[in-house]
Amino acid sequence: MKASTTSHNNHYLNRFEQVISLALAKHPRTLAARIDLHLPNEASRNDKNVISRFTDAVKAKVKADRKRSKKTNPKAHDSEVHYTWVKESNQIGNKVHYHVLLMFNKDAYWTLGNYIAEGNLADLIVQAWCSALGVDKEKYRSLVYFPKNPCYHINRNALTKTHDYQALLDRINYMAKDRTKQYSNQARSFGCSVNCGVLMGKQTNKHIPT
Repeated sequence: MKASTTSHNNHYLNRFEQVISLALAKHPRTLAARIDLHLPNEASRNDKNVISRFTDAVKAKVKADRKRSKKTNPKAHDSEVHYTWVKESNQIGNKVHYHVLLMFNKDAYWTLGNYIAEGNLADLIVQAWCSALGVDKEKYRSLVYFPKNPCYHINRNALTKTHDYQALLDRINYMAKDRTKQYSNQARSFGCSVNCGVLMGKQTNKHIPT
């Protein structure tokens, strides 16, 4: 990763890399997508379960989408969903949003698709966030923000040779910056798709080059 004078949470950085490693263990060709999730003005910033509802919705919608795909193409690939997220706040601490990294089987999903079209991966993500918030998708779809160049194609067999992998490491480095985190015993500021026991097991960092 690039050197930086900004302080970072090294624990988060280690977790990010561990989850990427586990994603590659399941899907040697992985699509990683960086998105931002915002809350509507009227939403409670203390809703601790909204991000869990979102990740559960993404997993359920991917499972349903893969099932539909197999009806027309029996050889269609399945995809698990791996993810990490961090909760961010603005400088005065009254506006919360989430930075999220979602990972899919690239043989099932190779792109997010058109952000305003229906029936693609981007639309699935928008549906999942609006479902988690309990709001109308058409009215609130802008609460999902797709930043510039959000997608990375990473290959387990050629990690150090791909520009996307190095760019992804730089992206997660930014996600782990301390400056916009509010650490608290009452609310989590980080989450991922696997539990601590798995992360500390023998699989950890198996596919991350040193």
